[in-house]
Amino acid sequence: MAKIVPSEGVGRAWLAAARHLDTQRGRKDRNLVLEISKPQALSGEDLTIIRAVDAKLREHHDDLSIETVSGTIFPNSLYRREGRPQFYKSFVEVMAVGKKPNSWGTYALRMINRVDRKGKGTYNPLDSIVERLLKTHTGKTYQAAYELGVVDIHDDFDTNLNGYGFELPLFDPSRDAKPTNVPCLSHLSFKLTDGKLDLTAIYRSHWYCMRALGNLVGLSQLQSFVGKESKYECGTLTCIATHAYLDSESFGGVPATTTLLTGLPVT
Repeated sequence: MAKIVPSEGVGRAWLAAARHLDTQRGRKDRNLVLEISKPQALSGEDLTIIRAVDAKLREHHDDLSIETVSGTIFPNSLYRREGRPQFYKSFVEVMAVGKKPNSWGTYALRMINRVDRKGKGTYNPLDSIVERLLKTHTGKTYQAAYELGVVDIHDDFDTNLNGYGFELPLFDPSRDAKPTNVPCLSHLSFKLTDGKLDLTAIYRSHWYCMRALGNLVGLSQLQSFVGKESKYECGTLTCIATHAYLDSESFGGVPATTTLLTGLPVT
């Protein structure tokens, strides 16, 4: 049975979900759903939670922080500095140098730089979504795509869909059909609801100590980018983890994790 966690902010949503996982057998659960109504608005409690988790990550990992995790979803600082579309080119250039050998890169790279299956260079799925959403201001607007997310990525961007798309699949069967070292974020779906832009993210697996809060921050920044560039106010951010795990070892063990969770602001 799904566990639904409603909240206004990303920090408070993460804390409520992490506390739930801390009570589960093996600190694991299936179909953990976060419904965040104001993901871009950070309250004092949200900031306190984010700072505490960031400090714990930095304490136990040399190269891990909320910022480094959120940056794998969306390079927000680069976008704010250079704007669209220049930041696309800059990010691809940075990743060409900085991407680890034999790795699949980052989610952001997959969103903005995909190889055309017909050998005609690359294309930018994320900007295709922005452009298609912009067209809804002068044409017919569709609220949802009613997708399963199992078709090929190229089918999702077929021009014959005439506005039914708005999908951003990240799983690539040709590269990711392996038991290990595969992306945990499977699919992103943008929807228009009562004139607002909602975002739903589906994770096949979500590690709550090491990754989840940074991912939520990155998703909120991605949603903000698409909303701003397509001239839509942002709505709800929904994050679904089909497998959620409170990886307490990432925070220094079970006692340290429980102490952190109980000491943070009550949500």
